[in-house]
This record gives sequence, C-alpha cells and structure tokens, in this order.
Amino acid sequence: MVEGLSSNPLRKQRRLRRWHRAVALVTSCQLLLWTLSGLYFAFIDIDYVRGHQFKRSSPPTQLDLSQLKAGLVSANKVVIQERLAGELIVGVQTDDGVQWLDEQGAPIAALSGEQALRLGTERTVIKPDQFERVDADVPGSEYRGAPLPLWRLWRAEDPDRVAYVDAMSGEVTVVRHDAWRWWDFLWSLHIMSYEDRDTIGTLLLRIFSLLALATAVLGLWLFLNTRSRRSRQ
Repeated sequence: MVEGLSSNPLRKQRRLRRWHRAVALVTSCQLLLWTLSGLYFAFIDIDYVRGHQFKRSSPPTQLDLSQLKAGLVSANKVVIQERLAGELIVGVQTDDGVQWLDEQGAPIAALSGEQALRLGTERTVIKPDQFERVDADVPGSEYRGAPLPLWRLWRAEDPDRVAYVDAMSGEVTVVRHDAWRWWDFLWSLHIMSYEDRDTIGTLLLRIFSLLALATAVLGLWLFLNTRSRRSRQ
C-alpha cells in the first residue's frame, strides 16, 4: 500500500515531463527565431539600418518670403521650405494629412521623375539614375507609412540601395538597403506578423508567448520538484 502511494507522485511527474517535452517541441522553433532575431537587433546599429549614412545633410539656406502670398488657412502646423532651387512651397498639415501649396497659395504639381532624380542626387550619396512612381500603399512594403505618391530611385549598377522621395515635398522620406531588409524580415518573424510586418499582438504571438511561458514554468516546477524529492531521500 505504501509503495502504491509513493509511486503516484512519480507517475504525475512523468506525465508532466511528457507535457513539458511536447510544449517545448512546439515552441522550440519560434524560441530559436526569437533568439536569432534578438541577436541581430542587439548587434547592429539602428541608425545604420535606417540608412542615415546614405543621406546628405542639407546646408542652411536663405528663404525669400517676400513673395509669399498664401492666405488664411486652418491647420495644425505650417511648414515653409524650398523644394527645387528657387521654389518655395508651403505645407499645411491638418488631421487629414498635408497639403502642399505654392507661394500664391495654389496646390502644387507633383515632381516629375527627372526632377526627383535631381533631388535624389543632391540629397543622397546613392547617385540614382533610375526612377519609378509609387502610388499604391502595399502592406509590408519597404516604404510603408510614407505619404504617397513617391518616387522610387536607385542606381542601375547597385539596385539594392533605394531612396524614396516624396513626390510633393521633394523630401527623401526613407532609404532602404539590405541591412534594413534583413531587419524587417527578422522583425516580422520576431513579432509573428508576416503580412504587414508591423502588427504587434497578433493571435499567433499571443499563443506562442503563452506556450513559451508554460514551457518555462513547467521546466522550473519539474526542476524544483525533482530537487525536493532528492533532498528527502
């Protein structure tokens, strides 16, 4: 009778060990991906990933505001800047976005591809010679979050480095290269958001986070339980 009672905790522990192995087997691949992606994030400079090294710093310029005749506007913020040489534009920011106006207060036309190339050459070190207009917001794209339309600029000899220029303001919004693409890919694996690569808190992430927690708790409980049993023997 005593032997039967003493074997019951052992059967329970064996059952828990089987559960622990099963849960660990399910979560092991994702735990490995979390570890590998975390190592990449920890050892690479985020400023390098964002491509700041490919942008040229803009020198201070004198703006001639004497011709500015934009009238009364309703806005959260107003920005005055030079787009092309000698071209003053006004950005009127509201809750609905930014509207760009000329000195007279009229909406401006979008830059042409050749004009965008000129700005890309002046404001980046990429020296682009190819351009492509981007009008659609594609989930998971490398320009996601940037205002449309954009001009995608790159050099034919080095297509991996790409600058995206705002077709209205002329600003270089983002620069993408292979280090950023690796970061973006590993980030999608890290947060388990494979379509738009930005959604934190997906159902898969929650499930695997709970499974990983269960693996750790079960492992710790089994370790403490085994140690306690051995100390009593």
